[in-house]
Amino acid sequence: MKNTNCALCGDNKNIQILHQENLPELGITPAEYAPRRERDFIHYRIVKCKKCGLVRSDPIANTDLIEKYYEKSDCTYTLQKENQPLKKTYGKYFEEMLKKYSIQRSSYLDIGCSNGFMLENALELGFSNVMGIEPSLDAIKQASDKIKNKIIPGMFDPLKFENQKFNVISFFQTFDHILDPNQFLQNVRKILDEDGYVIAINHNVGAISYKFLKEKSPIIDIGHAYLYDLSTMKKIFEKNHFKVMKVFPIKNIVSSSRLLELLPINEQLRGVFAQCQKKLGVQSLQIPLYLGNLGIYAQKQ
Repeated sequence: MKNTNCALCGDNKNIQILHQENLPELGITPAEYAPRRERDFIHYRIVKCKKCGLVRSDPIANTDLIEKYYEKSDCTYTLQKENQPLKKTYGKYFEEMLKKYSIQRSSYLDIGCSNGFMLENALELGFSNVMGIEPSLDAIKQASDKIKNKIIPGMFDPLKFENQKFNVISFFQTFDHILDPNQFLQNVRKILDEDGYVIAINHNVGAISYKFLKEKSPIIDIGHAYLYDLSTMKKIFEKNHFKVMKVFPIKNIVSSSRLLELLPINEQLRGVFAQCQKKLGVQSLQIPLYLGNLGIYAQKQ
């Protein structure tokens, strides 16, 4: 375990403790780092910087250990109830950015691309060159043959993209997992074309859903090194020499069965509701909701 510093102001002492740690008694394993896993309420201590308001996990596991956990974690994004709603949500805002800023559709990189569903989306939108990078070997294994060879295994490193530039880079539900967001954004800039664009979507600690659910909120999770709101998200990008075009709340498309998984209720009651959904045939019903995510469009300066 190691202590962390605020990524915005660098302070590591002037903090407000929001939630005490809740870690597994037998130790952390890759299972706790699997995306979309069953709710377990496992997390590090969550603190808020009193100087700038940025929320982070402190202390956290060693960086090398966390990278290994992600590499060995399972992927569940290929489930129909999740893959299509996610593609619809991210694809909507992705296409909106492309149209709003008249962005050239040539080279695209998705960081933390899971099974590559957004690479497929980019091809559908007319990009000629698409690439992804993903630490979970299980996620890559589940990618379609159409884009599997376009995904690089491992953690993001600009050296893996030598002599390559991208005019659009995305990271969906990835940025709040990044242990050093400043270095990450600087590395993103290195492989962005001049005047290239970034789109990111991640959790919003300023959302009403978190204010209501507190520690029971899905955003309080062991995988989240930092948690941003609209203000701190804008500031971290500006600190790293991006022109922020827009920061905004996200309306997610979510299946009714996934929504049930997110509710902080006991398993017996969850099972009753699940049976009701099944009898009514609405478990795959897709619902547009402001669940507590934010998005950003930013341009390299």
